[in-house]
Amino acid sequence: MEPVPVEGRPSDAELIARVRSGDLEAYGELFARHHHAAERMARQLVPANDADDLAGDAFAKVLDALRAGGGPDVSFRAYLLTTVRRVHVDRIRSGRKVTATDDIAAYEREPESFDDPTVTGFESGAAAKAFASLPERWQAVLWHTEVEGEKPAAIAPLLGLTANGVSALAYRAREGLRQAYLQQHLADVAGDRCRWTTERLGAYVRGGLTKRENRNVREHLDDCAKCTAVYLELVEVNSALPALLAPALLGTAGLGYLAAASGAKVGLVGFFVTGWKKATENSTRTAVGAGAVVVVAVAAIMAALALTGNDSPPAAISNPPSQQPTQQPPPNPPTVNPPSVKPPSTQPKPSPTESTQPPQPTPTEPAPTTAPTSQPTTPTPTPTPRPTKPVPTTPILDEGLLTISAPRGGGSVPIGWGSIAWAPALEASAAAGDQWLISIKVPANNTKPVNIGIKYGAALRWPLSGDPAGWKCVRAADGKSGTCTATNPRAPQAMPVTFASPTGGSAADRTFTVSATSGRLYDDDSATIEAPPRMDENLLKISVRKPDPDVHLRTLTVAPGDRSSVTLKITYGASLEWPIAANPAGWKCSRANQTCTATNPARPAPLAADFAIPDGGSASARTYQVVATAGLLNDTDQETLRGIQFDESLLRINLPDPGHDPNPFLYNRFLALSGATGRPVTLELSWGKHLSLVSANDPGWTCSRSTDIRRATCTTTNYKTRLNTEWAAWPGSGTANQLTVTATTPGRHDTDTVQIPPATPPHR
Repeated sequence: MEPVPVEGRPSDAELIARVRSGDLEAYGELFARHHHAAERMARQLVPANDADDLAGDAFAKVLDALRAGGGPDVSFRAYLLTTVRRVHVDRIRSGRKVTATDDIAAYEREPESFDDPTVTGFESGAAAKAFASLPERWQAVLWHTEVEGEKPAAIAPLLGLTANGVSALAYRAREGLRQAYLQQHLADVAGDRCRWTTERLGAYVRGGLTKRENRNVREHLDDCAKCTAVYLELVEVNSALPALLAPALLGTAGLGYLAAASGAKVGLVGFFVTGWKKATENSTRTAVGAGAVVVVAVAAIMAALALTGNDSPPAAISNPPSQQPTQQPPPNPPTVNPPSVKPPSTQPKPSPTESTQPPQPTPTEPAPTTAPTSQPTTPTPTPTPRPTKPVPTTPILDEGLLTISAPRGGGSVPIGWGSIAWAPALEASAAAGDQWLISIKVPANNTKPVNIGIKYGAALRWPLSGDPAGWKCVRAADGKSGTCTATNPRAPQAMPVTFASPTGGSAADRTFTVSATSGRLYDDDSATIEAPPRMDENLLKISVRKPDPDVHLRTLTVAPGDRSSVTLKITYGASLEWPIAANPAGWKCSRANQTCTATNPARPAPLAADFAIPDGGSASARTYQVVATAGLLNDTDQETLRGIQFDESLLRINLPDPGHDPNPFLYNRFLALSGATGRPVTLELSWGKHLSLVSANDPGWTCSRSTDIRRATCTTTNYKTRLNTEWAAWPGSGTANQLTVTATTPGRHDTDTVQIPPATPPHR
């Protein structure tokens, strides 16, 4: 990642390059950025009034290194703070007293090096080697983010990146440090099992392993002290970088520097407590390895408190103390007046430096008045109360605490349930839904309460009909969760649960989550109930709304249920047309897609489907099909509709009544239809050569003659009244004087014939 100028400010790397090329103004910018940090470090080593001089000398040293082509390329802050410490050590060396001696051979050796025990211990460890192997940009971003605790926005100008770029670089640097640390340990791993575990410790700390791998790593750590130590140190690398990196570069003063940066020494005590918690919270089985981590933390804290609590440099550098301090004799008792009776002369007078018994007074003399005053010199020490070890409260994830056993295919009892007493009952009720088994594994002799919480999606229901054996359960009022408590926390019984097979919903709606807790241990797991699409013969019903000879009136009904959507797909043959009216209540339909979607999937409204009676066509051309999909359920129904039928009662050709003949000089014939009111009607008329159609123009009817002079068609879209036709006729009989009429409605047809004039005159 190349540095990107941020708001026009050059990065530390750019300023360093300019200094090496002779630009002293660039060094002034570096001074302004890092001077406060250098002074803060200097105050941990020298009195406050000398801190500015020490910081200034360190800046001069760094400038000389940069001009000579050395020094840092990116990580200016860490290099500068290290230089402050080294300049301070050089000052102490140069200020040592001159010792007169006649044995010069004892001093004819290489100059001794200044060894900081904290740094020596750290630099010999895998964590320091891993940090040293990182690229300098990674070291720089780790220093500023993890040690200094600066925000990405504040670090961005120093590295020439955006704030997001700093965050991304820090993430890669932390992951690189973990991987480099593990590589340092892999070289010393002998056994295959230890190598397998060590290769996965990085992912184990981050929680990136599968449950099986987690269990295998945890079991190995229980038995292998060496891998446990690696794991504990990796936890520190992962979560306590300031406490590791600061001593590596700055010595024991680094912890004081961190405390000064945070503004209070209590941060060091917090570091100790955090170290203890980090070491113990991961598992109760790692307490032995945790002791080593805490001892190191205590030593670092004591050294840091010594540095941050003194304004003068440690005298041990120029005048080391002896291994065992000499015990001082008790102070001389106060002088008291001797009793009036002198002791015998033969008794020697005690020397002031000798410890002698005080003279015994005679019984006649009162007790010396100085006795009470001499007693306070040796008071009985009050025992100092030992601090009680804090009780850990941080929750610990135990991947082996909770296990959910999945059912076998076909809705049968889950694997491993065969030996359980209630397994046959579950087998008998397998058709009721999906069976699952919740198992809890607690530490031996556990006394902590064992609780289970069950949450489930919208497509599921509470999976218990009562209290399972060994458990007390309560269903929550929200209808989406519940809790159970084991009656025997030492050995919780396995809990069988049965979820009714869902009829719809997304994967989230069909997922349930189980959370288990016991003291500090916790674990959670979830499972999604697989519900493949299936046929339900009771989902869709097609019914006849009411009988009608001229139209097929149908109602499509979908059964109610718990699902997120209901869709009907309607397909039909060539002789049929789209049967749904515009904007039906409770549905949104698309004629182009031939689909309808319910606006209320839980209780879809009945949908009217009206098919015009097909005018001929094959059976497939007169067939329609409806496919209903409701969540995971589906159903398909179809029907073949009848075509137009012959109806003998449809058409009647009536003669006028003798007293109501509209035109006695012509033959009037009335064409009447039965059961066709309001329907469209078509009349086809044809007649013989002795007949002539004079008139057919009643209101509501439209008639037209074809090119054939003896054929006509009369239609009405809304039949209300009969059609009156007037005919002129020449005498004759047979087909020459015959009128034929064919009536057609949407679902029926009928044909009648009549003679004009009739062969037998009507009776008048």
